[in-house]
Amino acid sequence: MAARNRCWTSDRLARQGLPHQSACPFCDQGDATINHILHTCMLARSVWFAVLSALGKLEWA
Repeated sequence: MAARNRCWTSDRLARQGLPHQSACPFCDQGDATINHILHTCMLARSVWFAVLSALGKLEWA
């Protein structure tokens, strides 16, 4: 759903004229877009770090 931009994030709700939060519900620091929720949100970054660590897939440049 995320790859097809079909998630009901705040930016999409706003385009449809529906009630929405302006800030991310997880960190309250950024707009609640799919990019923020999956990539730049501090909670998402922590989750991705934990998952990749558990899988042994962390690569440091």
